[in-house]
Amino acid sequence: MVPTRRDLMLLAARAALLPGAADFLSAWQSAGDHRHGLQAPPQPPLLIDYKPKFFAPDDFAALQAFTEILIPADDTPGAREAHCAAYIDFLMQASDSMPSVQKQWRDTMVTLRQLGFHAADRKTREELVAAMSAPERDPAKKHPGYNAYRLIKEQNTFAFYTSRAGMIETLDYRGNSYNATFPACDHPEHRQV
Repeated sequence: MVPTRRDLMLLAARAALLPGAADFLSAWQSAGDHRHGLQAPPQPPLLIDYKPKFFAPDDFAALQAFTEILIPADDTPGAREAHCAAYIDFLMQASDSMPSVQKQWRDTMVTLRQLGFHAADRKTREELVAAMSAPERDPAKKHPGYNAYRLIKEQNTFAFYTSRAGMIETLDYRGNSYNATFPACDHPEHRQV
C-alpha cells in the first residue's frame, strides 16, 4: 500500500516533534544549490555527516542511490542535493508509533536486496529501476519490485518538492506573490484562433 498525502503529512508532523527535529529540519530546508550565479550556502554539517537512524548503512546507501536515479541532478538540484534519503530516514525514525509503516520500508529494503539493487553498479541499478517502473506505464506488465518502487517514488517526490532544492531551486517558488501582468504565450502552435 502506497501512503497517502495525509499519511505523509502525519509522518512529517510527528517527525517535527522528535528531539533534534528543529536542527534537522532547519538544516534540511536550507540545503540546496542556488541558481542565477549565486554561490551556494555551505552544506549544514548535520547533513554532510548524516548517520541514518532508521536504515542500516547499506540500506541507506541503496535508498540514496535509488532516489538519485528517480530525480537526478541536471541544471537544477536532484535528490542528492535535496537530501531526500536523509529526510526519508528522519521520517521513518519518527514513525515508531506506526509499526506498519516501518515494516513496509523494511520489506522494501529486503525486496531491493533480493533484486540485487544493493550490490549492482549504477548502470544496472538504472536498468532495474526502469524495469520496476514498467507496470506504471503498462498495466499488463508485472514486476516483483513494483510496490517498492512506488513507495520510494512517492516518499522521494514528497521529500524533494518540500525541500528548498525542489521548491525554490527547481520550481522557482517565490512565495505569496502575484503576476502584475500575464505575458502572452509564445508557442507557435498556440497562435491560431
